Amino acid sequence: MDTKKLVTAGAVACIGAALVLLGADFIPQRVFKPHVPSWVLVVLGLGLILVGVSVFFRIGSPIATRLIGVSLFLMAMAFIWVAFFSDPRYMSGGLPFLPDDYNVLLGRTVFGLFALFFLWLGVSAMRHAKHQPEEAADDSDI
Repeated sequence: MDTKKLVTAGAVACIGAALVLLGADFIPQRVFKPHVPSWVLVVLGLGLILVGVSVFFRIGSPIATRLIGVSLFLMAMAFIWVAFFSDPRYMSGGLPFLPDDYNVLLGRTVFGLFALFFLWLGVSAMRHAKHQPEEAADDSDI
């Protein structure tokens, strides 16, 4: 495996592990006070860990494709939570010429569209993995 891929996968998996530990309250949340429930942090962390682990499999293999598909489903869950259940007081940004209520609606719409996009990508990855042939063992004669 290429060293660059290994370092990148390790860094992504470590960030995911930090989010899981933060969401599971193994890392105290004194300094970082998230405005999302703990399960959202755990879901995002698990999604990043799955992406990091998928690099260790051959890119394009059914296992790697399934791991990426599940990761995309987990990311979509977090975006769905933000789109439907997040507190509008913590949604910032938007267009300066729109009132705050419209900016919150715009933010929820964008997060909802990204959730649909991630769901579509996850379904596409799972369908692709379903139609891929399973890999034969290296020592087999097939």
